Amino acid sequence: MTDQRVLIVDDEQRTLMLLRESLVVAGLDAEFVCAMSAEEALKAFAQRPFDAVIVDVRMSGMDGLELLARLRQADPTARVIVVSAYTDLEVEDQVRKLGAHAFLHKPFAFDEFTSAVSSALRDAAKNKNASHAHPMADWQTQFVQRQLTALMRDTGAQCVLLTNGSTVVARVGAESGGYEALPVPVPSQASVFNFAYHQGKTHDIYSAEVANGLRLSLVFDRNQPSSRIGLVLQYTRRAVQELTSVLGSTETANLAAARPT
Repeated sequence: MTDQRVLIVDDEQRTLMLLRESLVVAGLDAEFVCAMSAEEALKAFAQRPFDAVIVDVRMSGMDGLELLARLRQADPTARVIVVSAYTDLEVEDQVRKLGAHAFLHKPFAFDEFTSAVSSALRDAAKNKNASHAHPMADWQTQFVQRQLTALMRDTGAQCVLLTNGSTVVARVGAESGGYEALPVPVPSQASVFNFAYHQGKTHDIYSAEVANGLRLSLVFDRNQPSSRIGLVLQYTRRAVQELTSVLGSTETANLAAARPT
C-alpha cells in the first residue's frame, strides 16, 4: 500500500467526484482526499502534507490562485496541478510564477489529467528517495527550500534544483524533463563564484557550484521567456552565498561524500 496522498479541491461535488474517479480508474496507487473549498483544503494540508494537489481556479470564497500561493508558502515543494475552464493569459502567468507543477484547461483529456498527476507523484517519490539518500536536518531542508523558492520567484525560472552529481537533493517549480544534461561549472579550489550556462533546444540552464559537491541550477523554458533574465547572475550569486553558509560546513559534508559514482 502506497503512502502517497493526493488532495483534490473543487467547489462542485460532481466535478470533484469525476476527478477522483478518473484517478482511481487510471490505477494510481495513492490515497485520494477531496475538499470542497480552499479553506477545507488548507485544514487538510495542515494536518498532513500531500504529494500532489489538484486545484480549480474559480471557486467561491478563496480562489485557486490564492490557495496555490498559500500552499506554496506552507510547503515550497508542494506539487500543485491547476485546472481552469477559462482561457486567461494573466491567470496562466500567475500560475507559472507561483510554480505550479502543471496547468490544464477544461475540458481536458482523461490521459492528459492522469498523466499530470502521475508525473507529480513520480516527482514526489524521487525527491523522497533523494532526501533519504542525502539526509539533512529539518531546519536545513526548510532553509534550502526557502532559498530555492525565493530564487525561482526573483528570476522567473520554471524550475530550480540543488543537485549532488546526478541526484536531485531539492527542487522547486515545475518538473523539468526533456532537456539536456545540466552544465557543469569549471571546478576551482579558490573561493570564487563558478557559473555555467547552457542554451538548449527547449530550455536555457544556468548552474553554479555551492559547496561539498552540490550544484545549484536554474531552468528556463524558452517558450516562456522571463522578463527578469538579466538578474539571474545577481540573484544566483546571492543564493549560492546563503546556501554555502549553511551547507558548506562539515556537518553537511556527507551530502558530497554520498555522491553516486
